[in-house]
Amino acid sequence: MMKSVPCLSFTFVLLFALPCWSDEHQKAEKLLNQLTAMATDPAGKRAVSRAVSDSVSVGRPELAQRRHAMNINYGELFLVYELVRSGAKMDDIAAQMKSGKTLWQIASERRVNWKQIAVDAKKLNSRVDNNLLGHFANRTADAAREQADSYDPFLDSISADRKVTQQEIEDAQRRYMFLRDHAGVTGGVALDTSTEKAVRTARPDPVRSGGPANPDSTTRPGPRN
Repeated sequence: MMKSVPCLSFTFVLLFALPCWSDEHQKAEKLLNQLTAMATDPAGKRAVSRAVSDSVSVGRPELAQRRHAMNINYGELFLVYELVRSGAKMDDIAAQMKSGKTLWQIASERRVNWKQIAVDAKKLNSRVDNNLLGHFANRTADAAREQADSYDPFLDSISADRKVTQQEIEDAQRRYMFLRDHAGVTGGVALDTSTEKAVRTARPDPVRSGGPANPDSTTRPGPRN
């Protein structure tokens, strides 16, 4: 009878761990979908492509080529680089996708650390917000960066970019308009502590709400069909 105790304990731990793993997976996927939704038009794609490029230390033209070759959106692209960071080979990922597996299936089979991916994805979304604030505050500097990167958002478009829901697109529109309306507080430089706190208070956590409430969402176009 005593020998069954360890087994029961292991079963209890396993049953407790599985829902936690699922929650972290869903959280990571939600954050990466928010990234994809922000890149459904050229204006948002500028900020997203730059954020991903800076995060993974890969040039924007190379990222665009990778997206076209694998037909993956920006959320999926970031997940690919997270998998590579954890030891996966890019060619192996591409081969598995060609066999019919999704990136989410590949990541789950590799038992990735969804909690860490969620943390990284949240940081990436913050980079996107900062890039958009900078873009609205100083479009000339942003255009110069784009030229230096040899990047054209109008050429960086694939069918996988449309793998988001209408609700996610509407959330991205609200988030975009909120940042545009608050771009004036940056003055082209980093926000001071009090201003940053005020903006974060007014801007809901994207994990919980998907974006700020009540801005005019009709100005930012949705994805092209």
